[in-house]
Amino acid sequence: MESKNKDIILIVDDEEMNINLLEAYLMNDYQIIKAYTGTEALERVKEKKPDLVLLDVMMQDMNGYTVCDKLKSSPETQFIPVVMVTSLSGREDRIQGISAGADDFLTKPLDRLELKTRVSSLLRIKHLHDSLIEEKKQLRKTNEYLDNLMRASPIATLTIDSDQNILTLNLSAIQLLGYGKDELAGLPITNLTGGKWLEFTDKKDYETFFVKKNKEYTPMNVSTSVFEGNGNKIMIITLQDRSELRGLFITPVKEEVSEKQDFDGIFLERGSIYLIPNHDSAEGYKVFANVVKSGMQGLCITRQNPEKIRDKYNLTKTPMIWLTKNRIHGQQVIDPSELFKIFPTVFDFINKAQDGIILLDGIEFLSLFNDVRSVVKLMEQTNDTIMASSSRMILQLDPEVFDKKEYHLLKRWMKLISSENEEIEQPT
Repeated sequence: MESKNKDIILIVDDEEMNINLLEAYLMNDYQIIKAYTGTEALERVKEKKPDLVLLDVMMQDMNGYTVCDKLKSSPETQFIPVVMVTSLSGREDRIQGISAGADDFLTKPLDRLELKTRVSSLLRIKHLHDSLIEEKKQLRKTNEYLDNLMRASPIATLTIDSDQNILTLNLSAIQLLGYGKDELAGLPITNLTGGKWLEFTDKKDYETFFVKKNKEYTPMNVSTSVFEGNGNKIMIITLQDRSELRGLFITPVKEEVSEKQDFDGIFLERGSIYLIPNHDSAEGYKVFANVVKSGMQGLCITRQNPEKIRDKYNLTKTPMIWLTKNRIHGQQVIDPSELFKIFPTVFDFINKAQDGIILLDGIEFLSLFNDVRSVVKLMEQTNDTIMASSSRMILQLDPEVFDKKEYHLLKRWMKLISSENEEIEQPT
């Protein structure tokens, strides 16, 4: 083992011969540093931060009891094991050493095996203690990070203890419920749930009513997670107003048909999703524009600016939804982090449309703000609904954005439109 990886032992004695003896016993297993006075010992501890100190009692400038007391009185050095090495063996001497904070005693003349055993045992205890301290530091950092994350989260979040008293609320929760910053801390959660206790467990997406400050009973979508630390349990609760979880309401309309459209031999069957695996999104828009200008009701959900799409493909009436984090006046918008709004929006359109078509371009963008499996789940849910309807969908995406498994999960129930727009391929 290289010396830099060995535990460091500081040997303190005003007799060089005693230091040399201890060094000879321990040098093969540990990195040895030396000090010949009490003052020098304190300096070496500060400089080298040893893992253990072998400390002689009888020294001229400062005795070992005083050195030990100073080490044990400092937060930086209090957990360094100190072994008092002395020729004194009286009861009073040991009491004085214990009072100074010594961890162990060795009496001269030293037995080599006893020395190595005591040193090894104390270092093992120190390493366990160091590991525990590091774990606590990491836990503290993690808790601080989670606390900051929760406070900054746009999702309304609060925490309760095992007695279901409210511990914390983030700004989003305060705004959602309408209370002041410090009005709810310490109160039972039943003050917000109309007297109902919440099930203290991990549970996702269920509905319960919360009472806002204005006494309004509001249906909330609730998810809970229980955490345990230092013997205490807390539950994190996220809230979303059910009314805000609805998608957009779409009114299907038809474009004015002015001329016969050329479909290049493509027939889009009802109840199917067609995948265009092409990084050039223009292809999907051409197919979609041709179909809606033939008289079919359409809906376009896009990452691109809808006004540019309208101008380029002469679509004046077709409803369009922009996937963007900006709220644009006069545009129907879905934030990409609000994945839950896409399906009810599609569902609303399908229920109203007769012989409809939907273009969805922006799956890659959605995957930046959501777990890919959540995006896959959205498409499977959408596919089940499309199959039972008189509508169809075109999904435009770039396969190179996803890994092979993710792409397979996305396309496995879909039909492929070839890049030449000449034929429809069945999924493999």
